[in-house]
Amino acid sequence: MHHIYHTHGLILSSRNIGEANKMLTIYTREMGLVRASAQGIRLHKSKLRFSLQDFSYANIDLVRGRDIWRVTSAANISTFPYARSSRPSILLIARISALIERLCDGEEANEDIFDDFIQALYLLDDTNISLSSREALELHLVLRIMNTLGYIGESTMLEQYLSSSFDETKITSLLKERQSIVAHINRALNESHL
Repeated sequence: MHHIYHTHGLILSSRNIGEANKMLTIYTREMGLVRASAQGIRLHKSKLRFSLQDFSYANIDLVRGRDIWRVTSAANISTFPYARSSRPSILLIARISALIERLCDGEEANEDIFDDFIQALYLLDDTNISLSSREALELHLVLRIMNTLGYIGESTMLEQYLSSSFDETKITSLLKERQSIVAHINRALNESHL
């Protein structure tokens, strides 16, 4: 008898396998980055296919197989419909998802990154989010991810952004410091060799 792991996670990406299966990359709060097989998910009768779309947030039950994780059930928490219908928002989500896949490979939990990403998704799902808010949110989120993973060094200028989550009061200062923040992020990415 296999142990069933109950978790909630965000589907970062997926790829088709065979005629009806998918391999999902799921970022979870408790287990970190997990790659799991979803059997028969592409069949019309599959109950999982609506809960496990790319960039969906769901409660997921996983079983550890001999070689890979397998999804046994899932229940949708949010598909972020407004963010999904906005091209700039969905592109931002795709960029952050790719960054997390690139930097967080392996089953190592990181609650701060998970919580920041989920908060950002709910902010992006607001119909009234402005272009400047979206741009500032991405800068803040990438900076916090890089810092949490240890790639950003000590910086007095960045301290106000690293010590707390995103809020509307930071938009103007984030955008004013954009060039310097991007330079810190790019330097950190180059030094990570990832």
